Amino acid sequence: MKNIIKLVLILMVSSLTAQNNLGKSDDVARIALTSFIPDNILESTPHARKLFITKLGQITTRNGLGGAKGSNNRFIISGDLNVVTKDILPGPPTKHVVTIEVTLAVGDGIDGKLFASEYIEFKGSGNSEDKAFISAIKKINPRHRDVQAVLTAGKEKIIEYYNANCDFISKEAQTLADSREFEKAIFTLNQVPQVTKECYDKSMDMAVVIMNQKLEFECQERIAEAKALISANDFESASQVLNMFSKGMDCYSEVEALLTQINTGICSKYLGEAKGYWANRNSSGAAAALANINASSPCYAESSALAAEIAGLLDEREQREWDLNYEKYKDDLNIRNRELDNVASRIKAVRDIGVAYGENQPKKITYKSLF
Repeated sequence: MKNIIKLVLILMVSSLTAQNNLGKSDDVARIALTSFIPDNILESTPHARKLFITKLGQITTRNGLGGAKGSNNRFIISGDLNVVTKDILPGPPTKHVVTIEVTLAVGDGIDGKLFASEYIEFKGSGNSEDKAFISAIKKINPRHRDVQAVLTAGKEKIIEYYNANCDFISKEAQTLADSREFEKAIFTLNQVPQVTKECYDKSMDMAVVIMNQKLEFECQERIAEAKALISANDFESASQVLNMFSKGMDCYSEVEALLTQINTGICSKYLGEAKGYWANRNSSGAAAALANINASSPCYAESSALAAEIAGLLDEREQREWDLNYEKYKDDLNIRNRELDNVASRIKAVRDIGVAYGENQPKKITYKSLF
């Protein structure tokens, strides 16, 4: 089971951290950067400010650094903008001309630590100051050699960060797991990018262990819940509660014993209902009840014998209705079981990886300036 869980983890993490690698494939590109500019940048020209933020996003996306949903947003690409010259040329029409110095920086937005920076000059003109800045910002090319240089240097520093802090990350995750904050622990480990191979492998191995701990803890909770439902003769709900657990888990022997008890309870319930319906010559009700008894149930042979007895005593019209109803209810039961299995699998995978935890975190993050 450990290998299966690890495979699920790796596949899910890969889907969350996959990058849009353009040009030469580079493992170092498997890092995500969040766009950020300080509040005072272009505050008097809001349209230019909005475009500047968009341009930073284009730089990350087109260089394979765009953050996927649920990805790490600790590291940022930040933009600063200084006005070198600003002139107004007489018209008509009056023309505004600006020269701007754009400083791009990559760093740790939480600690405010600068990893790499570069500045480039651009010129623009327009019928207003806002339009002049927009004209200049539009000229920022994500493929510019200086833009590429700051991204490359920044990515290397981020890798160094994870290599230097890997033990700390592991200790933090273990502390969270010991406090039963399993989703947060796995989420923390999933932030390690694949390119930091040694730290990534260590983190994924640890995530497997913590996920097993989480499943075993949840299993004991669900066992207690299932026992209460069985006592209330709610066998279907008890079966759903235990559906997500499988062979190979430490708790499965107890789960298996409860499933046997549930099967027996379902048998007794629906076989009794079928007999009651048939006593009143209600073949449709009997068909619906018998269709809930599956082939692994201990009373399946008895239910099949009752079904054959009922079918043998029906007239031609009733026989047709019986066949249609019995098969319909059987098909409906199979569909419900398949849907239950699929839903349980998806919820289990998503929850265990910790994606749900990451998505429920505050969307607004306060970054420190890198400048």
